[in-house]
Amino acid sequence: MARFLVRRAISIFISLIGATVFIFILTRLGPDPIDLYLGDTQVEVSQEFIDLVRAEFGLDRSLPEQYGIWVWSLLRFDMGQSIGSARPVKDIIRDHITVTLRLAMGAWIFAIVVGLSMGVLSAVKRGKSWDYSARTLALFGQAIPQFWSGVMAILLFAVILGWFPAGTLGKQEGFPLAWTNLRYWILPCIVLGWPASAGIMRLTRSSMLEILDSEYIKLARAKGVGTWTVIWKHGLRNAVIPPLTSALILMADYLNGALVVEIIFSLPGIGQVALQQAVYDNDWPLLAGTVFVFIGIYVSFAFVADILYALIDPRIRYQ
Repeated sequence: MARFLVRRAISIFISLIGATVFIFILTRLGPDPIDLYLGDTQVEVSQEFIDLVRAEFGLDRSLPEQYGIWVWSLLRFDMGQSIGSARPVKDIIRDHITVTLRLAMGAWIFAIVVGLSMGVLSAVKRGKSWDYSARTLALFGQAIPQFWSGVMAILLFAVILGWFPAGTLGKQEGFPLAWTNLRYWILPCIVLGWPASAGIMRLTRSSMLEILDSEYIKLARAKGVGTWTVIWKHGLRNAVIPPLTSALILMADYLNGALVVEIIFSLPGIGQVALQQAVYDNDWPLLAGTVFVFIGIYVSFAFVADILYALIDPRIRYQ
């Protein structure tokens, strides 16, 4: 298992090095960042001032030197300063990642609980009304775009019925799980988690059907093993690897920002920061920092998935 994890760690390290090179090249392909820094000012700016600004942001050095300085700063958890807002990039990401983290955790829990339970139920009740109902919900979940389901959820549950608020975070004070705080997150979490729950349900159902038709499951039933033991211990444990992969990558995707849901529900998450402040304004320090955080989240969850694979499946553990 140690050899397996070391190989995965080396591949992740190589991926991070390649990602830093790719990010650095992309951030240098856009317009001159000095234009963003100066803005629409009508004041005559001397060449000496422009040279000072370039020196401040390290733009007067060669590209290899700029890359080396940037990577060294990343190793010291220094992502530089935003050109547009003149704030440290890590502070901007920290301020907005909390909102995305709450949204991601709520949607992820909803997707896992609903997807796994519906997938197992659909496989066990194959060909019955429960199976058709679960597959219908999964079909609608994967077919309906989030911008439509989000607007319809606001219209129905916030405007017509008035059950949940929308378009605000409310007074986020007191105990985090209190109803006064939790009710602001229910609609966006369900809208974000519904398509993923449909995908996990279909993966779980397919894997469970394959496992339940295997010979060792038939042997366990013939030996008199209880139905619940067969389903949850022998069946789901061997069928969980495909849904596990989807669930971990899904969590990484949510943490990277669910832009559509954040815009519909007016949530100031990391997705809006990356798009509106970094991409639209060509704020390359902020863009590089957010993209690197995104990639770091992805490779971290991929490594966690490798560890869980090894713990669940002994065949992987001893490779």
